[in-house]
Amino acid sequence: MPKDFLRAGVLTLAVLAVLALSATAFEWPADAGKFRYGFGSFRNGFLRGVEFGAAESLVRAVDRGELTFVATGTSLPGGYPIHGGSLLVVSHASDMMSIYAGLKRGSSSSFLKNLEPGDILGRSTAIVNGRGVSFYAYDSKSRRFINPLVLMPGIPDDKPPVIRSAMLSLKGQDTVIDATKPIRQGLYHLLLDAFDTTPAGAAGAPFEVRVLLDGSERARVVYDASWSAGGTSLLFGATGLVEDEFQTPDGRLRFGPFNMSSGRVVLTIIASDFAGNTREQTYSISVQ
Repeated sequence: MPKDFLRAGVLTLAVLAVLALSATAFEWPADAGKFRYGFGSFRNGFLRGVEFGAAESLVRAVDRGELTFVATGTSLPGGYPIHGGSLLVVSHASDMMSIYAGLKRGSSSSFLKNLEPGDILGRSTAIVNGRGVSFYAYDSKSRRFINPLVLMPGIPDDKPPVIRSAMLSLKGQDTVIDATKPIRQGLYHLLLDAFDTTPAGAAGAPFEVRVLLDGSERARVVYDASWSAGGTSLLFGATGLVEDEFQTPDGRLRFGPFNMSSGRVVLTIIASDFAGNTREQTYSISVQ
């Protein structure tokens, strides 16, 4: 378990339970952890795993387990589409499962049943329609997808996340935060465009985002888990936010609403990555 992560103090109860059940940490399945997009990246929705992009790379089992499901083709019997033409599921100890999608057709191992860490499952394919091989870590007991970074060996990272833009939204009207232009009182949502650069250089997701008003924390999300309940997609173990309410159709993050009353309000946004690198942005807003 990475020391920086422990110092950050952001492990939720859900992730602690998973780690307690897991006998060993997973190993990276491909490309030495140099993934294109990580958990929570916007890929026409919230990515629940890790996506790789290198073609013809070996894809390996992340831990000891049993190959319990292999499917090839364009869809499952019920019609659910199979990304990239292949889907493999490996069951591990403590109710953990690893899921691999998009392996090169014809390369998937179907003869192996009992797997050891590092056994070859197949090969990655070239990126098709912007998608490469995808890997997911799933806790079948709690029925939650877990951020693979929690379970994998740490990756060297000294670059903090980027806060690209922040806007305030009132009744559907978005306003760029500008210290020289006052806003009127009301209940505002914060629309945030923030990302963390992945090892492959793409715009991925941060690991933690905090929002403070006048020094008081008003919102905090940790990218640790995702699950469904009653047909609704939920995010983050400690908060259970509804995906469609948190993530806008263009991939921005929505926080709030926050009551902006008359006076001067100091808004602080803090974005952190899994390695503990932090980016902080503060805005002084005049409210009339």
